[in-house]
Amino acid sequence: MIRLFASDLDGTLLNEKHQFDDVIVEGIQKIVNSGHVFSIATGRGKSQCSDPRIDSLVYKVCMNGALILDPKNRAVAKEKIDRSILAQILDEFEEYPFDFVNEDHILTRYPKKEFLERRVFSTSDEEWKERYMRDFLPRIQFGKSKEEILNASICKINLRINDVDDYSRLDAFLKAHADWLVNAPSGKGLYEITAAGVNKGSALMKLASFLNIEPNEVAVYGDGGNDIAMLSLFDNAYVPENGMPQAKKEAKEILADSKDHSVIDHMLQTIKEQK
Repeated sequence: MIRLFASDLDGTLLNEKHQFDDVIVEGIQKIVNSGHVFSIATGRGKSQCSDPRIDSLVYKVCMNGALILDPKNRAVAKEKIDRSILAQILDEFEEYPFDFVNEDHILTRYPKKEFLERRVFSTSDEEWKERYMRDFLPRIQFGKSKEEILNASICKINLRINDVDDYSRLDAFLKAHADWLVNAPSGKGLYEITAAGVNKGSALMKLASFLNIEPNEVAVYGDGGNDIAMLSLFDNAYVPENGMPQAKKEAKEILADSKDHSVIDHMLQTIKEQK
C-alpha cells in the first residue's frame, strides 16, 4: 500500500506553464485528506517549490534533496556545500553568473543588469526566460560579496549554459572534486551542483524513515536527469511520456504526457484502488 506520494514539479506534476492549477491543487488536497502523505521533490528552492493553497499540507524536498521541509516549513534535514569548496568556486570562476541558493534566497555577485544579460537574455529559450523572470527573479539578491555568499549557508549552485562561455574548466573542477560536489541537472543546458551524495532519492529515503514509512510504501514521479537517482531507488517509480529516455528506463510504468495531468490522476487512481 502506498502511503507517501512524491513528485518532481517541472515536466512532471505541473501544467504546461510550469504552474500549479486547480486540478493539481485539488488533487493534492484529496491525497492529504485521505490520510496519505504528499511530498514535492524538486530542484527548485524553498520559496519556488509550492503553492499557498497547499503549502501547509505537504512536505518539500527542495534543491535536489539538499533541503527537506515539513508542512510547517521546518527543516527536517539540510546539506550545505562545504565552505572551503565554495570559496574555491568563487575564486576560480568569477566569470560565471551562478545562482547561489540557500534556504531562503538566491544570491549572485553580479549586478542586476549584467546578471540578466549573461544569465537570462543570453539564452534563446523564450519559455525558460518567461518562467525565470516570473518565478525566480523576484527572489534574487544581486551584487553580493564573496564573504556574504560564503556566510549564507549555500546548499545549491545553479548555472544555465549560454553560447558565450567555455565550461571545460568547470567540468574539470567538478571531476576533480567529485568527493565534495555532484552535478545533477534536470535537463540539457544546466548545471545543478550540490554536496556529493545529495539527491532526491537519498532525501526521500530520509523523509520516509522520519515518517516511519517503508520504501515499498513510497511512490515517486519524475521526468528528468535529477530524478534518476530517485526513480532508481524506489520500486514504485513512474515517468510521464514526455520524460527523458534515461528516466524512462528506471520507471515501473510510463504514464501519459504530464500536460494531461497524468501524474495527479495516477496518484488519485492508486488511492482509489487501495480502498
